[in-house]
Amino acid sequence: MWQWFLHDWSSVGLGAGIVLGLLLFCTDVCRSDPGLSRWRDPVWMSWMFAFAYLIHNFEEYGIDAVGRRFAFPGSMCELFGYGTPAECPIGLEFFAAVNVPLFWVALPVAAAGSRCHPAVGMTGLGIVFTNAMTHIGAAIIHRGYNPGLLTAVVVFLPLAAWAAHAFFGSGRLLRLPVLAVVVAGSALLHCLLICLVLAQTRDLVGAVPASVLQAVLGPVLLLAVPWVAERRWPANADPR
Repeated sequence: MWQWFLHDWSSVGLGAGIVLGLLLFCTDVCRSDPGLSRWRDPVWMSWMFAFAYLIHNFEEYGIDAVGRRFAFPGSMCELFGYGTPAECPIGLEFFAAVNVPLFWVALPVAAAGSRCHPAVGMTGLGIVFTNAMTHIGAAIIHRGYNPGLLTAVVVFLPLAAWAAHAFFGSGRLLRLPVLAVVVAGSALLHCLLICLVLAQTRDLVGAVPASVLQAVLGPVLLLAVPWVAERRWPANADPR
């Protein structure tokens, strides 16, 4: 069962994503105010980030845009000079530990609390934008497609751009310094991931300890950084 989960967790996430997508677009369950457009409702947008990431994960770890199955681990290992995932010291449990706690737990928690803590609800903006930049950067450097690139470009970038426009700035729900902190926090989260990957490739830490560190520290960073920013720059109670 565990080995099955390590290979197919993204399919479980896709199923959850389909259910969440139906709730987002066919009901008012995820909305704070049915009188607002969904796209201008910060609570709905917070759930939209979680939905987008579940779909993105399936392109990375399910079936990618060119039909390969479970392609991202092999792509990651190739970056560090390993021919196949079997030869790679980055354990499969690490990939699950990166994604499951963040996008099955932390982003839904952020969305559920977004009515009271809108900056925390917007933490998904930072992570979709930062992740999109990593996929696009890799595509430019290696001059080709990588697993996750399609949804990063087609879904993540427009979503992040719209959310930044709709919810941040003068007269908006949140101030621009909060946006900067949210993006910086997500960049820090990616740095943590890269450090743990490098530590595994250099035999400084095993796959299991790296997975535990990632599973604990990742969600803490994702939720705590915007919470601190919101305390410093409170949300506008009456955005125009």
